[in-house]
Amino acid sequence: MERVEVLTILIVLVLWNTEANAQSLELMPGTERIFVDVQWLKTFDQNGRWSLFSRSRATVDYEENTNLFTGAYLNYTTPSGFGGTLVGRVATTGAGGDIGGHFFKAKESFLVYTLASVTINTEFAYSWFSIVRYTPRLNDTWKVYTSLELFSNFNVDGHIASVQRLRAGVDRQGYQFGLALNLAGLGKNYNPTDTNPGVFVRRQF
Repeated sequence: MERVEVLTILIVLVLWNTEANAQSLELMPGTERIFVDVQWLKTFDQNGRWSLFSRSRATVDYEENTNLFTGAYLNYTTPSGFGGTLVGRVATTGAGGDIGGHFFKAKESFLVYTLASVTINTEFAYSWFSIVRYTPRLNDTWKVYTSLELFSNFNVDGHIASVQRLRAGVDRQGYQFGLALNLAGLGKNYNPTDTNPGVFVRRQF
């Protein structure tokens, strides 16, 4: 498949999800691959106790290899910020589900979400996922935008895979842009498999 066709498919997927009430859209061109991320959050009650968070990610490298991931996180969050989560996911490598507990707090300039979960299948595995954002206001128009996302997966033999995504930039009325770095590693000793620095442009709706 030609690179133009791959990018066209990714753009169509992103636009389709954006029309389906996306709340953020990120495009990150890196030195090794292009990364696209679409996220949305739906609450089901006035207090926001029940919520559904969904994200769709896609990458294509410069040899036209693609990777797709879609995950849905059904959350019940207590007033303390702790709660339970049921996860369904579909990816290029397969599909599955997880169940676990999370902690979520969001303020005007700070957000944290952490999830510890176990896989729902015959082979035991567990994972840790977290997002931390800090966005202090500089003035009426500009904010600092920083984000750290971590994911690690383990089984009875130890570490399987980990991903780290870092963003540092500025926000202007819902548009974020700046520097980005995506990292990944596999195996018990975390053998690096991906180092992808670049820039990012993000739109928050």
